[in-house]
Amino acid sequence: MSRVRFVGRTEGATVPRYHLYGEAASGVGDWFVNVEPLADRCRANGWRIEPHSHPHFGQIVFVRGGAGLMTVETDRRPFASPSVLIVPVNTVHGFDYGMDSDGWVLTVAEPYLRNLLDRMPELRAVWSEPRILSLAVDDEETSDIRSALLRLDRELDGQAAGNVIAAEACLLTVLVAILRRGETATALRQNSSGNAALVREFRELLERRYREGWTVAQFAAELKVPVAQLRSACLQVEGQPPSNLLHDRLRVEAQRILVYSDMTVAQAAYWLGFQDPAYFTRFFTRICNESPSKYRERKRLSPGDASRSAPGES
Repeated sequence: MSRVRFVGRTEGATVPRYHLYGEAASGVGDWFVNVEPLADRCRANGWRIEPHSHPHFGQIVFVRGGAGLMTVETDRRPFASPSVLIVPVNTVHGFDYGMDSDGWVLTVAEPYLRNLLDRMPELRAVWSEPRILSLAVDDEETSDIRSALLRLDRELDGQAAGNVIAAEACLLTVLVAILRRGETATALRQNSSGNAALVREFRELLERRYREGWTVAQFAAELKVPVAQLRSACLQVEGQPPSNLLHDRLRVEAQRILVYSDMTVAQAAYWLGFQDPAYFTRFFTRICNESPSKYRERKRLSPGDASRSAPGES
């Protein structure tokens, strides 16, 4: 099979961010999907993948055998086979696999994924959050995922007529199997509602602007809706007001910085758009029930927490 490779990385504020590129002869045109055996990169890195993020693609890991721990942001979650590990774009993640682990890693480029979700909005539920989805050995979905990944591997390696179409069909089989296994009818209804679309736009804008000190009113103005409408949509879809979503995004990034970087608390405050480090400290303490310095000390002393740069990728 034609394999992808890393050609470099850019350093963000907190953790390494990797770019993955397909080889020119991959035969998938201007969109990119890759699948490779789980062991290909993990074995070379001692079955440990340090926390990192990807700004340009999402990943799905199908764990057919073995077990381990998945790091998501600053949390560590156990998994056992068979299971699916879902990593949306820009999510800080890492893995500790057992040496007997076996499976496949599916990588989907963000521009193609965005196009796919625009065409098939039900699939947004698959990528809504990082998570571990447990499967059963005899489940129809487990069999569908395994068979589709094996065929996708062959299609990406082949030159047969229609291989790009066949590759997309295999990818859709995987995503639909995950959707049917892990999502509820309520989530599907929300994805088709007008409020859900507004909240999705808000979250996308939030990702671009959360470090600029914007108020909820500024976000609403940019989205061309009244503040009351944005608040109502967030309450219906997310169960919380837009200010909570903004504060939660700031909290996540602050925790990343404190755990994975050597910025001082004051530097972290300015990086996140706070004019006053003391106000940032009060904000963090109110949200997390401990000061930034106490949080950093506690997390860095916790067993298994990593602050080194990632040597490889899953």
